[in-house]
Amino acid sequence: MKVCIWSTSFQADTLALALALDQDPEIELLVLTKNKAALVEEPVSKFRPLQCELLDRDLDDCEAVAKEFKPDVVFADNHVPSFPIPHKFLYHWHGLPLKIRPAKDLRSYHRQVERQVGSVKKPNPRYLAQCYGQVDYDHRINTWKLSPDNCCMWGSAYSDLLLSPPYTKADLEDYFQLDLTGRKTILLSITWHFGDQIFGPLGDDDAIFDELVKTANESGANVIFSLHDKYRYIPGMLSKIESWSARCNQSFIKYKSEHADNLADLVASDVMICSFSSFIVWHYFTGKPSLHILPFDPKKIFVNMPTIKKKQIRSLWRRNSSNLWMYPFSEHGGVVPQDGDELIRDLNTALENPAYGRENAEQFIRNRIVQADGNTSQRIVTDMKAWAG
Repeated sequence: MKVCIWSTSFQADTLALALALDQDPEIELLVLTKNKAALVEEPVSKFRPLQCELLDRDLDDCEAVAKEFKPDVVFADNHVPSFPIPHKFLYHWHGLPLKIRPAKDLRSYHRQVERQVGSVKKPNPRYLAQCYGQVDYDHRINTWKLSPDNCCMWGSAYSDLLLSPPYTKADLEDYFQLDLTGRKTILLSITWHFGDQIFGPLGDDDAIFDELVKTANESGANVIFSLHDKYRYIPGMLSKIESWSARCNQSFIKYKSEHADNLADLVASDVMICSFSSFIVWHYFTGKPSLHILPFDPKKIFVNMPTIKKKQIRSLWRRNSSNLWMYPFSEHGGVVPQDGDELIRDLNTALENPAYGRENAEQFIRNRIVQADGNTSQRIVTDMKAWAG
């Protein structure tokens, strides 16, 4: 069986599935991804290198190579390939199981998929959508309007790597240039989705970070700033992050566009602080404390969110409602402080107690992601073979 992975972001489930497919002697794999040059320098490429052909999607002949490959199955995350899909299309959207895809994006998605394999609102043997669990499955049917026959409840391939990482903290010390085994590490994941706000309604960013860096320095903890692609942040935010990092005794700034291995962030972390980004769901699998930042004041009717159009960051006003997230903020796998003081108290507790909030994380995984037992990738590969015929 020939499988072509057309990747927007070669991380998480896409990465885990690629590694499983690459190890199967009955499968010939081609991976096309963004920013190959950065990816091959990352820890996962050194400790679990792919044996298949890996090409950069920015190459002029990238689509021609994909067509010449004549895949039995094309797998894509987020964006639909523009080259013709000859047989079967397996799709994964990276925002689930937390963020909801906007209705406008879904309309565009259906148009693109229909051009490739026909309508997926009715049973279509050429299309499957990966689902993490029952809530995700129901959402794909009721909101995405996919036929139930086109949805497969597989769970998370990435959970395999999180439960059994290919490297240890000690292995990552040269990469981060930090003492990860002798010091605790605070992973501060700052999403670009909320403009120049980091701590949202918890309080003033600078005041909260003053206390955070004080806590980190006094406890001898590292701070890793885990960030999206650098071009997604407004210049003022980049300056703020760089000035904050300079005040930490031990820190590392990590942009996805320059350092593509986010598994390394999760392995290095002892406690994660993040707004309600789907990235924090993967931290639940580590069993380590996860502290959530409320992204918006729930009393606000409308919120201003950045978007990128024609490579420019612009503002978009959206109604502040549950339509942005799969679950209410009360349903999570960690701890949700209500103000800046509580965040710092929770951080201190998390640095002292590695099991802080673990019960919430385990419950979220049990209820939302099916059969996270370390064998999900292999089950997906087996099902793909049967599906491809």
